[in-house]
Amino acid sequence: MPKKIKIEAKAVSDAITKGIRQLGLRRDQVEVSILQHPKKGFLGIGSRPAIVELRPKRWSGADLDAQIYMDVPKRKGNRRNTRNGRANKSNRHGRRKMDNLDVHIPRERAPKANEPQLLPCDAIRNAVIPENLKAPMQEAKDYLQQVLTHMGVQVENLNVWWDEKQQRILLTFDCDHPAIVIGKEGKTLEAIQYLSTLSLSRHFDKPISVITDTQNYWRKAEDKLDAEIEKGISLIKNGHSVFRFRPMSAQLRRYIHRAIEGNEFVTTASEGEGKWRKVTLRPTEKVAELLNANKAPADFVPGVIGEDVPQETSIVTETAVTEQQLTTEQSVEPVNVQTEETVLTETAVSVAVPTETTETTTSTTATNDTVDCGPLFANVGTESTENK
Repeated sequence: MPKKIKIEAKAVSDAITKGIRQLGLRRDQVEVSILQHPKKGFLGIGSRPAIVELRPKRWSGADLDAQIYMDVPKRKGNRRNTRNGRANKSNRHGRRKMDNLDVHIPRERAPKANEPQLLPCDAIRNAVIPENLKAPMQEAKDYLQQVLTHMGVQVENLNVWWDEKQQRILLTFDCDHPAIVIGKEGKTLEAIQYLSTLSLSRHFDKPISVITDTQNYWRKAEDKLDAEIEKGISLIKNGHSVFRFRPMSAQLRRYIHRAIEGNEFVTTASEGEGKWRKVTLRPTEKVAELLNANKAPADFVPGVIGEDVPQETSIVTETAVTEQQLTTEQSVEPVNVQTEETVLTETAVSVAVPTETTETTTSTTATNDTVDCGPLFANVGTESTENK
């Protein structure tokens, strides 16, 4: 295979395609350098073709994985500051420069230590295994051992448990390559669980759920779900109409349904489709009764009959009542005395009034005889008296 070739064509893309065919390589295996861009000219005068130079990529011994997958990650170099047309050779990031190329020396990181798988809770460890599940549990253990052996993974501390609350077989183990077993976002571990569940269900003619866990992967995920479940139940009790979990896989949704099964305050339901399917919590009638019982009526007045009144306030009200009774009694007594006196005075006055009225009436009549006659009859009266 030639080290490099030059190709001419009307367009750059045509020249690259022609060169790749001659070398017998893919586009990601070839380095391309454009030596001349095409030019149409005027009526064919002054036109020129495109010229490109192609050469196979040079692989280094350190990029063995990239050589296998034919994919070399591209790293952008630092832009060099130019001043007056000259390159600034200052090295700010502590990199060595060789032949005007930035060479980054990565630091060697120590491999991450494997985390030992913890034992399940006491309820699972002390659970009574039914007789009809002892054979499926042993077969699930043997099946997982065979699958991991074919994957080239060395297994240690492989244990099988029965989770009565979730109604599933739990397999916990340690291995030398947990990243390979778990996979990205637990996809490989889910695939192993699916194969184990399918094998047992077909062999025993009944659905049997199997969960495999290493490096506490599912344990950590379920602990986070337990915290979210407690938060959702508390919000529902405080008056929220609905609480929605984030979208998750069918295994985690099933875990939430089984964990809340039998709760008297909330009910579970799934909504959404595909990867957006999620679990929702909604209140029961018991929550409505609690909220109505704790809610004060609209005409609520603190301290009325039927409400609890503190001891200090009750003493104050009793003293206020006694003082009010005393004041009312003191105000009533003088009123009665005054009424008796007024009755006596009224009777006395009623006895003395007739004499005075008679005297006054006689005097008034006498005076009226002389005074009310007027000036015309005054002389007549005097003349009559003189004649007499």
